[in-house]
Amino acid sequence: MKYSKLFLTIISGALFFSCTKPRTITGEFIVVTTGNVQGSLQPQKARLDSLGGLARRATFLKDLRTAGIEPILLDAGNLFNIRDNSIGLIKCYNEIGYDALNIGAQDLANVINVSNLKNLAEFPLISANIVHSRSGKPVFKPFTTIERNGFTIAVIGLTNNLLENSSDKYKLKDPIQTGKDLLEKLANRSDYQVVLFNGSFVDAVVTRDALVEADFMFISGHRGAPRKTRPPEKGPLLYKVGEFGQALVTIKIHIAHIDSSLKDISMLIEREKFIEETLHLLHGGASISLEEMYAGNYDMTQRIKRIKTELQLAQTELASATNTVEFDYIPLSSSIIDDANIKRIINEASITVN
Repeated sequence: MKYSKLFLTIISGALFFSCTKPRTITGEFIVVTTGNVQGSLQPQKARLDSLGGLARRATFLKDLRTAGIEPILLDAGNLFNIRDNSIGLIKCYNEIGYDALNIGAQDLANVINVSNLKNLAEFPLISANIVHSRSGKPVFKPFTTIERNGFTIAVIGLTNNLLENSSDKYKLKDPIQTGKDLLEKLANRSDYQVVLFNGSFVDAVVTRDALVEADFMFISGHRGAPRKTRPPEKGPLLYKVGEFGQALVTIKIHIAHIDSSLKDISMLIEREKFIEETLHLLHGGASISLEEMYAGNYDMTQRIKRIKTELQLAQTELASATNTVEFDYIPLSSSIIDDANIKRIINEASITVN
């Protein structure tokens, strides 16, 4: 009898391992992130246009999905403002199809009833280090995991400060230690880890340098314009998200082998493009080579040589990158048509508020 039980155990184990989903080692996924929306349902006036608006955002994302791309859609925090339009915002986010919202300092200070919003949202409201003052229990889910194209991505929410009018109900656990503990637990449960961080840029850099196990970090609380920058020597790739929902921050991740490191090639691509355009301008469409054109000009010949060397170095570095990340910042201009469903929700929300 004991041999029969042993046999069944062996067979069950073999079936379990044979049915386990094979690990994905190649592929692509895209992360689209917003933050610092601060209650902005409508576009914001810009110098020569208007930017943002949830109806435009919905149209852009719908077009992306129609093209067969299903992004991981995140908000890094500070979604709500003091005006009571939080329900309208959540309804819009449900319709748009968000995957997670990190709760920031402004969110807690400006929302009257967080529990109602959690129940209304069809996506998780997350924060790993916001807890109830009395019980010490978490107010929100600390993280969420998202499956996309065979990859498992863990998304952690952290905030670095609370505003005075919310500090009596809530308190913060140390974001760095909380983040470290959670990343350690998620290491074997996910392929990549994203940190949504609410706080200043200086605090974000300090946190990034400590949370070296994470892969990506998006910061709300800092309102500077997102830019392509050199990747850090250690820690996750850090991206700003702008403000008032005027644009979308996207990162496209291409994985050639999951066990290799990630490399942000955004600046390299820009460098390659700039050098090629410079050479094109110098050539001016002539029928002979640049070297022939400037054969009698020593200084120009040396300059062309240096430019071509720089191009070769950039192309070699691009070719050697195994797993790549491409950052982009997409302004939501008036050329994008409003989504009718989101426009209806916004109009209903405006009537309710007024």
